[in-house]
Parts: sequence; C-alpha cells; structure tokens
Amino acid sequence: MILLVVEGESDGVFFEYAMSQQSSLYPEVQIIYADGIDKMLQSTLPDAIKFLKQDLYTKVIAIFDWDKMHEPYGKHSTRIERLQELLREHPRVGGFPVRNNLEDLIENCLNQSQKAEFQKRKHKSKLAAVRWAIKQDLDQHQLKAKLTDLQKSLQCQLIRDFR
Repeated sequence: MILLVVEGESDGVFFEYAMSQQSSLYPEVQIIYADGIDKMLQSTLPDAIKFLKQDLYTKVIAIFDWDKMHEPYGKHSTRIERLQELLREHPRVGGFPVRNNLEDLIENCLNQSQKAEFQKRKHKSKLAAVRWAIKQDLDQHQLKAKLTDLQKSLQCQLIRDFR
C-alpha cells in the first residue's frame, strides 16, 4: 500500500476525491495529512518513514506545495533542504511538488463564476472551499490533465522501486 502524505486536511479531501474520479490512479493508496508544511516536515513525514521501515507501507510519497518550500525551516536550513534530508532516509520515500499550490489546481477545474466563489470561500476556510468545489462538478478533463504529472511521478517511482 502506498501512503501519500499531504500538507493539510483540504489537500487530503481533494486527493481522495481525485483518486475516486480517476480510476487509473492506484486503488491501494492511503492519505494522511499534516497541519501545514512545517508539521509535515517535523513529524508527519518522519512518522510515515518509520511505518515504511516497519513494512506497513510499500511506498511513502510527500505531496507538497512548491511555492513556499524555499522559506526558512529550523535554525540552519530551508523547508526544501529538510525535505531532501527526509527523502534520503529510505529509498522508497519520494516527493512530488504541486506547482504553485493545490488551490490553483482546483481553481483550474472550475468555471469563471465558480472561481470567484471559491476564492471568497477559501479566505474563510480552505477545507470548506475544497468541499464546496468538489460539489460543483469539477471539470473532469481538466482534473485529469492536472493530475497526469502526479500519476506519472507515482508510476516512475513505483517502477524504480519495485523492479
């Protein structure tokens, strides 16, 4: 089973939805979410790596928003440096950046009037905004196109790890 580690609950809700809509993604995927990127780097991803070392999962993949990864983390590094350090801990740990951020990906799957409403809702609650967007029947063609990079990354990492 593959474990996807995402930054927050809204990311988890979106990826669960996306996987349910795109049957070509692997069915044996579990998603856990952190409470932000710093929490992911501090404890959620290290805990997931421990599960991997105990053979509870076959692969761990961290999915993260690229736009804030060069910000400082801890005393002597950046978030991307900490992520790279974690990725080196085990050969079956991978990372996948979402260009800019996940909200942009969702927004691209909405029509113009829905985009404005999504922005308004996002400022109140990201989680509620994502749940609302899912109920709006996201453009499946656009969703599939946006998830192609993730799907290819998963396939490449699995082929590399399980030859």
